[in-house]
Amino acid sequence: MIRSIALALTLMIPDRLPSLIVLVGFWIPPAVAGWVAAAFLQRSTARYRAIVTFAVLAALVPGYAAAWFLFNLGRMPPYIPGASTDPTLAPPRAVAGLAVVMAALVLPGSALACALAFRLRARLLRRAATSPGSL
Repeated sequence: MIRSIALALTLMIPDRLPSLIVLVGFWIPPAVAGWVAAAFLQRSTARYRAIVTFAVLAALVPGYAAAWFLFNLGRMPPYIPGASTDPTLAPPRAVAGLAVVMAALVLPGSALACALAFRLRARLLRRAATSPGSL
């Protein structure tokens, strides 16, 4: 009984599910970074911390996009058109397509998610600090 359930689950979950999650959920880590940075900045009183926080976020977004590209490059399936039989070698057209997706979708989407999460969290924290219940 247990083996049949495990076999059914194996057949229902594709072999590339983790890559699909990373592909679709690319915006989540930068949004979390923006959310945490806004809370960190709200608690700090020093002016230089804002500059450092923004610099870290500005470096994190392109770094995350590059890491996303390299992660997905390593998980490119060998059965795509033009692929070789070696699973460690991705075809040049597929690499170029992944680079276009990274440059046109992941990089701007990550920057937008980070900025929106930062602004939303900062607005929520400002509103909570000025509400009558917080005094």
